[in-house]
Amino acid sequence: MKKIGLVMVVLALVAGIVAADDRIVSPEKLPKGAKDFIATNFAGKTVQYVEKDFNEYEVQLSDRTEITFNGGNWESIKSYEGIPAGVLPETVTSYVKNNFADAKIVEAEKDWNSIELKLSNRMEVYFDKNGKYMGQKFDD
Repeated sequence: MKKIGLVMVVLALVAGIVAADDRIVSPEKLPKGAKDFIATNFAGKTVQYVEKDFNEYEVQLSDRTEITFNGGNWESIKSYEGIPAGVLPETVTSYVKNNFADAKIVEAEKDWNSIELKLSNRMEVYFDKNGKYMGQKFDD
């Protein structure tokens, strides 16, 4: 029984250490790249909330857009009003406009080699890091 109690204490301490850096910070604490990105692509929107976890920042704007930054670089964006065209490579926005004219890009996620989009018509569209179309599927 004492072993179980000791394991529980250790797990609680580890969880506390892992969550220790996860905190609310002032918008002024955002990296310059993140501030510039928001000012350029979401002009007129204000930062309502910033949560920092190590080098990752989760930001919510006044229109409920959610952006995750790693340092000053965006990793994911979720916006029901649609993600502005200037955020993504021209080839990506052109493909979506030409093939899904009535749909908005409501989510974008990028990593080191790809970009994944979710559209308002529930399609998921995939591109490589250079904006070359790789495929699509219906999000069921």
